[in-house]
Amino acid sequence: MDNLDQLLAEYYKAPEIFQAGRYWKAYEAKIISEIKRADIGQIRSGKYPIFSTFGFSDLVYRYHPNMLLHEKLIKKIIRKLFVADRAILPYSLKLADIREMAYNNCLLQGQLAGAKSIAEIEASTYGNPADLFEIDGRKYTMQFLNYYVRFCFVQKVLHLKGNETIVELGSGSGFQVEILKKMYPDLTVLCFDLPAPLYLCEQYLSNVLGDTTVIKSTQTMNVVDLNEFIKSGKVYLFGNWKFPLLKQFEFNLFWNAASFGEMELDIVSNYLSYIKENCHSIYLLQSRNGKESSKSAGVLTPIKFSDYNSMLSDFKLIKESDAFEAHRRMSQNGGYFQAIWQKINNYGLPDNICIN
Repeated sequence: MDNLDQLLAEYYKAPEIFQAGRYWKAYEAKIISEIKRADIGQIRSGKYPIFSTFGFSDLVYRYHPNMLLHEKLIKKIIRKLFVADRAILPYSLKLADIREMAYNNCLLQGQLAGAKSIAEIEASTYGNPADLFEIDGRKYTMQFLNYYVRFCFVQKVLHLKGNETIVELGSGSGFQVEILKKMYPDLTVLCFDLPAPLYLCEQYLSNVLGDTTVIKSTQTMNVVDLNEFIKSGKVYLFGNWKFPLLKQFEFNLFWNAASFGEMELDIVSNYLSYIKENCHSIYLLQSRNGKESSKSAGVLTPIKFSDYNSMLSDFKLIKESDAFEAHRRMSQNGGYFQAIWQKINNYGLPDNICIN
Protein backbone atom coordinates (compact mmCIF):
# COMPACT_ATOMS: atom_id res chain seq x y z
CA MET A 1 0.00 0.00 0.00
CA ASP A 2 3.03 2.33 0.17
CA ASN A 3 2.65 3.15 -3.54
CA LEU A 4 -0.99 4.08 -3.09
CA ASP A 5 -0.25 6.24 -0.06
CA GLN A 6 2.46 8.09 -1.99
CA LEU A 7 0.08 8.68 -4.89
CA LEU A 8 -2.62 9.99 -2.57
CA ALA A 9 -0.20 12.35 -0.83
CA GLU A 10 0.83 13.91 -4.16
CA TYR A 11 -2.75 14.01 -5.42
CA TYR A 12 -4.01 15.91 -2.37
CA LYS A 13 -1.31 18.54 -2.97
CA ALA A 14 -2.33 19.02 -6.61
CA PRO A 15 -4.38 22.02 -7.82
CA GLU A 16 -8.13 21.68 -7.35
CA ILE A 17 -8.74 21.40 -11.09
CA PHE A 18 -7.10 17.95 -10.94
CA GLN A 19 -9.21 16.74 -8.01
CA ALA A 20 -12.13 14.42 -8.71
CA GLY A 21 -15.39 16.14 -9.60
CA ARG A 22 -18.69 15.49 -7.86
CA TYR A 23 -19.40 12.29 -9.84
CA TRP A 24 -16.23 10.54 -8.62
CA LYS A 25 -16.22 12.09 -5.17
CA ALA A 26 -19.07 9.73 -4.34
CA TYR A 27 -16.82 6.71 -4.97
CA GLU A 28 -13.35 7.91 -4.08
CA ALA A 29 -13.14 7.12 -0.35
CA LYS A 30 -14.98 3.80 -0.75
CA ILE A 31 -12.67 2.65 -3.54
CA ILE A 32 -9.53 3.53 -1.57
CA SER A 33 -10.84 1.68 1.48
CA GLU A 34 -11.70 -1.38 -0.63
CA ILE A 35 -8.28 -1.45 -2.30
CA LYS A 36 -6.55 -1.47 1.08
CA ARG A 37 -8.36 -4.62 2.14
CA ALA A 38 -8.57 -6.36 -1.25
CA ASP A 39 -6.81 -9.45 -2.51
CA ILE A 40 -5.32 -8.02 -5.71
CA GLY A 41 -5.25 -11.49 -7.22
CA GLN A 42 -9.08 -11.49 -7.16
CA ILE A 43 -9.82 -8.06 -8.65
CA ARG A 44 -11.68 -9.53 -11.65
CA SER A 45 -13.58 -12.19 -9.77
CA GLY A 46 -16.59 -10.08 -8.84
CA LYS A 47 -15.58 -10.14 -5.18
CA TYR A 48 -15.19 -6.34 -5.20
CA PRO A 49 -18.14 -4.87 -7.16
CA ILE A 50 -17.05 -1.26 -6.64
CA PHE A 51 -14.00 -1.88 -8.87
CA SER A 52 -16.39 -2.26 -11.80
CA THR A 53 -16.86 1.53 -11.71
CA PHE A 54 -13.54 1.83 -13.54
CA GLY A 55 -13.47 -1.31 -15.63
CA PHE A 56 -12.80 -4.42 -13.53
CA SER A 57 -16.15 -5.95 -14.46
CA ASP A 58 -15.32 -9.37 -15.91
CA LEU A 59 -18.51 -10.83 -14.50
CA VAL A 60 -20.57 -13.71 -15.89
CA TYR A 61 -23.51 -12.67 -18.04
CA ARG A 62 -26.79 -12.53 -16.13
CA TYR A 63 -29.81 -13.96 -17.90
CA HIS A 64 -32.26 -11.40 -16.50
CA PRO A 65 -31.46 -8.08 -14.79
CA ASN A 66 -33.95 -8.69 -11.98
CA MET A 67 -33.07 -12.29 -11.18
CA LEU A 68 -29.44 -11.85 -10.06
CA LEU A 69 -29.09 -15.62 -9.83
CA HIS A 70 -25.93 -17.53 -10.56
CA GLU A 71 -25.96 -19.61 -13.74
CA LYS A 72 -25.61 -22.85 -11.75
CA LEU A 73 -28.64 -22.00 -9.63
CA ILE A 74 -30.73 -21.35 -12.74
CA LYS A 75 -29.74 -24.71 -14.18
CA LYS A 76 -30.61 -26.42 -10.89
CA ILE A 77 -34.09 -24.88 -10.93
CA ILE A 78 -34.58 -25.93 -14.54
CA ARG A 79 -33.59 -29.51 -13.79
CA LYS A 80 -36.13 -29.63 -10.96
CA LEU A 81 -38.80 -28.54 -13.41
CA PHE A 82 -37.79 -31.32 -15.83
CA VAL A 83 -37.24 -28.86 -18.63
CA ALA A 84 -33.49 -29.09 -19.05
CA ASP A 85 -33.66 -28.08 -22.73
CA ARG A 86 -35.90 -25.05 -22.26
CA ALA A 87 -34.33 -21.85 -23.61
CA ILE A 88 -33.91 -18.97 -21.18
CA LEU A 89 -32.80 -16.35 -23.69
CA PRO A 90 -34.70 -15.31 -26.86
CA TYR A 91 -34.33 -17.39 -30.03
CA SER A 92 -33.13 -20.35 -27.95
CA LEU A 93 -29.78 -18.67 -27.34
CA LYS A 94 -27.33 -19.92 -24.75
CA LEU A 95 -24.47 -18.09 -23.09
CA ALA A 96 -22.02 -19.93 -25.35
CA ASP A 97 -23.90 -18.64 -28.40
CA ILE A 98 -23.52 -15.02 -27.30
CA ARG A 99 -19.82 -15.50 -26.69
CA GLU A 100 -19.33 -17.14 -30.06
CA MET A 101 -21.24 -14.37 -31.85
CA ALA A 102 -19.14 -11.73 -30.09
CA TYR A 103 -15.95 -13.57 -31.04
CA ASN A 104 -17.03 -13.90 -34.68
CA ASN A 105 -17.89 -10.21 -34.76
CA CYS A 106 -14.35 -9.49 -33.56
CA LEU A 107 -12.97 -11.67 -36.35
CA LEU A 108 -14.94 -9.61 -38.87
CA GLN A 109 -14.05 -6.24 -37.31
CA GLY A 110 -10.39 -7.19 -37.32
CA GLN A 111 -10.53 -8.08 -41.01
CA LEU A 112 -12.29 -4.82 -41.90
CA ALA A 113 -9.71 -2.81 -39.93
CA GLY A 114 -6.70 -4.69 -41.30
CA ALA A 115 -5.75 -5.52 -37.72
CA LYS A 116 -4.10 -8.53 -36.13
CA SER A 117 -6.85 -11.10 -35.65
CA ILE A 118 -8.48 -11.72 -32.29
CA ALA A 119 -7.62 -15.37 -33.00
CA GLU A 120 -3.91 -14.53 -32.57
CA ILE A 121 -4.16 -13.10 -29.05
CA GLU A 122 -5.89 -13.99 -25.80
CA ALA A 123 -6.90 -12.43 -22.50
CA SER A 124 -4.81 -12.51 -19.37
CA THR A 125 -6.15 -14.60 -16.50
CA TYR A 126 -4.58 -12.38 -13.84
CA GLY A 127 -7.15 -11.23 -11.29
CA ASN A 128 -9.22 -14.42 -11.67
CA PRO A 129 -11.83 -13.16 -14.21
CA ALA A 130 -15.23 -14.73 -13.57
CA ASP A 131 -16.21 -14.41 -17.23
CA LEU A 132 -13.35 -16.47 -18.65
CA PHE A 133 -14.10 -18.80 -21.58
CA GLU A 134 -12.21 -20.53 -24.39
CA ILE A 135 -12.66 -20.46 -28.15
CA ASP A 136 -10.34 -22.43 -30.42
CA GLY A 137 -7.98 -23.05 -27.54
CA ARG A 138 -7.53 -19.39 -26.56
CA LYS A 139 -8.87 -17.62 -23.47
CA TYR A 140 -11.20 -14.61 -23.65
CA THR A 141 -13.56 -12.50 -21.60
CA MET A 142 -16.37 -10.38 -22.99
CA GLN A 143 -14.54 -7.26 -21.80
CA PHE A 144 -11.43 -8.31 -23.73
CA LEU A 145 -13.53 -8.64 -26.88
CA ASN A 146 -15.19 -5.26 -26.22
CA TYR A 147 -11.86 -3.45 -25.99
CA TYR A 148 -10.69 -5.19 -29.15
CA VAL A 149 -13.72 -3.77 -31.00
CA ARG A 150 -12.77 -0.25 -29.84
CA PHE A 151 -9.24 -0.79 -31.14
CA CYS A 152 -10.63 -1.90 -34.51
CA PHE A 153 -12.67 1.31 -34.84
CA VAL A 154 -9.49 3.35 -34.34
CA GLN A 155 -7.33 1.12 -36.52
CA LYS A 156 -9.75 1.27 -39.43
CA VAL A 157 -9.56 5.07 -39.46
CA LEU A 158 -5.98 5.85 -38.40
CA HIS A 159 -4.08 2.78 -39.69
CA LEU A 160 -1.63 2.63 -36.81
CA LYS A 161 1.76 1.21 -37.77
CA GLY A 162 2.82 0.12 -34.29
CA ASN A 163 5.52 2.64 -33.41
CA GLU A 164 3.20 5.45 -32.26
CA THR A 165 2.94 7.13 -28.87
CA ILE A 166 -0.53 7.03 -27.31
CA VAL A 167 -1.74 8.94 -24.25
CA GLU A 168 -4.76 7.58 -22.37
CA LEU A 169 -6.47 9.62 -19.70
CA GLY A 170 -8.64 7.48 -17.44
CA SER A 171 -6.95 4.16 -18.15
CA GLY A 172 -9.11 2.47 -15.51
CA SER A 173 -8.48 -1.26 -15.51
CA GLY A 174 -5.76 -1.11 -18.15
CA PHE A 175 -7.68 -3.48 -20.43
CA GLN A 176 -7.37 -1.14 -23.42
CA VAL A 177 -3.62 -0.84 -22.91
CA GLU A 178 -3.41 -4.64 -22.77
CA ILE A 179 -5.12 -4.87 -26.17
CA LEU A 180 -2.97 -2.11 -27.68
CA LYS A 181 0.28 -3.75 -26.57
CA LYS A 182 -0.85 -7.19 -27.70
CA MET A 183 -1.65 -5.69 -31.10
CA TYR A 184 1.57 -3.70 -31.32
CA PRO A 185 4.30 -4.51 -28.75
CA ASP A 186 6.38 -1.49 -29.84
CA LEU A 187 3.72 1.10 -29.02
CA THR A 188 4.59 3.64 -26.34
CA VAL A 189 1.66 4.31 -23.98
CA LEU A 190 1.31 6.94 -21.28
CA CYS A 191 -1.52 6.28 -18.80
CA PHE A 192 -2.93 9.03 -16.56
CA ASP A 193 -5.54 8.51 -13.84
CA LEU A 194 -6.68 9.25 -10.31
CA PRO A 195 -4.66 7.49 -7.57
CA ALA A 196 -6.98 4.57 -6.77
CA PRO A 197 -7.67 3.29 -10.30
CA LEU A 198 -4.07 4.07 -11.28
CA TYR A 199 -2.80 1.86 -8.46
CA LEU A 200 -4.90 -1.13 -9.55
CA CYS A 201 -4.14 -0.51 -13.23
CA GLU A 202 -0.45 -0.57 -12.37
CA GLN A 203 -0.79 -3.89 -10.52
CA TYR A 204 -2.72 -5.39 -13.42
CA LEU A 205 -0.48 -4.22 -16.28
CA SER A 206 2.71 -5.13 -14.41
CA ASN A 207 1.48 -8.70 -14.13
CA VAL A 208 0.10 -8.86 -17.68
CA LEU A 209 2.89 -7.07 -19.59
CA GLY A 210 5.81 -7.49 -17.18
CA ASP A 211 7.82 -5.16 -14.97
CA THR A 212 10.35 -4.50 -17.74
CA THR A 213 7.60 -2.98 -19.91
CA VAL A 214 5.60 -1.09 -17.27
CA ILE A 215 7.18 1.99 -15.68
CA LYS A 216 5.36 2.46 -12.38
CA SER A 217 4.03 5.66 -10.88
CA THR A 218 6.72 5.70 -8.19
CA GLN A 219 9.24 6.07 -11.02
CA THR A 220 7.29 8.83 -12.81
CA MET A 221 6.29 10.85 -9.75
CA ASN A 222 9.20 13.29 -9.96
CA VAL A 223 9.50 13.53 -13.74
CA VAL A 224 9.67 17.13 -15.02
CA ASP A 225 10.41 16.60 -18.74
CA LEU A 226 8.75 13.84 -20.74
CA ASN A 227 11.02 14.34 -23.75
CA GLU A 228 14.03 13.28 -21.69
CA PHE A 229 12.24 10.53 -19.78
CA ILE A 230 10.07 8.60 -22.26
CA LYS A 231 11.60 5.59 -24.05
CA SER A 232 9.93 3.84 -26.98
CA GLY A 233 7.95 0.69 -26.38
CA LYS A 234 7.25 1.20 -22.66
CA VAL A 235 4.01 1.76 -20.74
CA TYR A 236 4.18 4.64 -18.25
CA LEU A 237 1.84 5.22 -15.30
CA PHE A 238 1.26 8.83 -14.20
CA GLY A 239 -1.00 10.50 -11.70
CA ASN A 240 -3.54 12.73 -13.45
CA TRP A 241 -2.00 15.84 -11.88
CA LYS A 242 1.12 15.23 -14.02
CA PHE A 243 -0.93 15.93 -17.16
CA PRO A 244 0.58 19.43 -17.71
CA LEU A 245 3.83 17.69 -18.71
CA LEU A 246 2.15 16.93 -22.04
CA LYS A 247 2.14 20.61 -22.95
CA GLN A 248 5.67 20.26 -24.37
CA PHE A 249 5.43 16.65 -25.53
CA GLU A 250 4.41 15.64 -29.07
CA PHE A 251 2.48 12.40 -29.51
CA ASN A 252 0.25 10.65 -32.01
CA LEU A 253 -3.04 9.79 -30.35
CA PHE A 254 -5.02 10.87 -27.29
CA TRP A 255 -7.52 8.30 -25.98
CA ASN A 256 -10.37 8.83 -23.52
CA ALA A 257 -13.21 6.35 -23.14
CA ALA A 258 -16.19 6.94 -20.85
CA SER A 259 -14.45 9.16 -18.31
CA PHE A 260 -14.70 12.71 -19.70
CA GLY A 261 -18.46 12.42 -19.27
CA GLU A 262 -17.94 11.92 -15.53
CA MET A 263 -16.18 15.30 -15.25
CA GLU A 264 -17.33 18.90 -15.31
CA LEU A 265 -16.86 20.96 -18.45
CA ASP A 266 -14.07 23.12 -16.98
CA ILE A 267 -12.12 20.00 -15.93
CA VAL A 268 -12.37 18.48 -19.43
CA SER A 269 -11.42 21.80 -21.02
CA ASN A 270 -8.37 22.00 -18.75
CA TYR A 271 -7.14 18.54 -19.75
CA LEU A 272 -7.62 19.27 -23.45
CA SER A 273 -5.71 22.53 -23.14
CA TYR A 274 -2.51 20.56 -22.50
CA ILE A 275 -2.73 18.34 -25.58
CA LYS A 276 -4.32 20.35 -28.37
CA GLU A 277 -1.03 21.77 -29.66
CA ASN A 278 1.03 18.58 -29.72
CA CYS A 279 -1.47 15.78 -30.37
CA HIS A 280 -2.24 14.65 -33.93
CA SER A 281 -5.43 12.62 -33.34
CA ILE A 282 -8.06 12.27 -30.62
CA TYR A 283 -10.33 9.29 -29.91
CA LEU A 284 -13.32 9.76 -27.61
CA LEU A 285 -16.01 7.30 -26.51
CA GLN A 286 -18.57 9.13 -24.40
CA SER A 287 -22.23 9.49 -23.52
CA ARG A 288 -23.84 11.39 -26.38
CA ASN A 289 -26.13 13.46 -24.15
CA GLY A 290 -24.02 13.47 -21.01
CA LYS A 291 -23.95 11.40 -17.84
CA GLU A 292 -26.59 11.36 -15.12
CA SER A 293 -27.07 14.54 -13.13
CA SER A 294 -29.25 15.61 -10.21
CA LYS A 295 -29.18 18.22 -7.45
CA SER A 296 -27.16 15.97 -5.16
CA ALA A 297 -25.35 13.41 -7.33
CA GLY A 298 -23.73 12.81 -10.69
CA VAL A 299 -22.17 15.57 -12.74
CA LEU A 300 -23.25 19.15 -12.22
CA THR A 301 -23.66 19.81 -15.95
CA PRO A 302 -23.76 16.93 -18.45
CA ILE A 303 -21.30 17.25 -21.36
CA LYS A 304 -22.86 16.56 -24.76
CA PHE A 305 -21.37 15.63 -28.12
CA SER A 306 -21.67 19.23 -29.33
CA ASP A 307 -19.52 20.38 -26.38
CA TYR A 308 -16.67 18.10 -27.40
CA ASN A 309 -16.91 19.30 -30.98
CA SER A 310 -16.73 22.93 -29.80
CA MET A 311 -13.74 22.31 -27.54
CA LEU A 312 -11.89 20.66 -30.43
CA SER A 313 -12.28 23.56 -32.87
CA ASP A 314 -8.65 23.14 -34.03
CA PHE A 315 -9.42 19.56 -35.03
CA LYS A 316 -11.56 18.08 -37.76
CA LEU A 317 -14.10 15.37 -36.97
CA ILE A 318 -13.29 12.59 -39.44
CA LYS A 319 -15.31 9.66 -38.09
CA GLU A 320 -18.25 9.35 -35.69
CA SER A 321 -20.71 6.57 -34.94
CA ASP A 322 -22.73 4.96 -32.18
CA ALA A 323 -20.49 2.96 -29.86
CA PHE A 324 -20.70 -0.82 -29.91
CA GLU A 325 -19.40 -3.59 -27.73
CA ALA A 326 -18.58 -6.99 -29.20
CA HIS A 327 -22.11 -8.32 -28.70
CA ARG A 328 -24.37 -5.25 -28.58
CA ARG A 329 -24.82 -1.53 -28.93
CA MET A 330 -23.39 0.13 -25.80
CA SER A 331 -26.78 1.57 -24.92
CA GLN A 332 -30.18 1.91 -26.50
CA ASN A 333 -31.04 4.77 -28.88
CA GLY A 334 -27.42 5.64 -29.61
CA GLY A 335 -26.66 6.70 -26.05
CA TYR A 336 -22.88 6.46 -26.53
CA PHE A 337 -20.77 7.68 -29.44
CA GLN A 338 -17.21 7.05 -30.50
CA ALA A 339 -15.38 9.51 -32.70
CA ILE A 340 -12.00 10.51 -34.05
CA TRP A 341 -10.76 14.05 -34.60
CA GLN A 342 -7.52 15.00 -36.33
CA LYS A 343 -5.43 18.14 -35.98
CA ILE A 344 -5.97 20.62 -38.82
CA ASN A 345 -2.70 21.51 -40.58
CA ASN A 346 -1.69 24.75 -42.31
CA TYR A 347 -3.71 23.74 -45.36
CA GLY A 348 -6.90 23.40 -43.33
CA LEU A 349 -6.84 19.62 -43.71
CA PRO A 350 -6.38 16.78 -41.20
CA ASP A 351 -2.73 15.93 -40.49
CA ASN A 352 -2.85 12.58 -42.27
CA ILE A 353 -3.88 14.12 -45.61
CA CYS A 354 -0.98 15.14 -47.86
CA ILE A 355 -0.94 17.84 -50.53
CA ASN A 356 0.40 16.53 -53.89
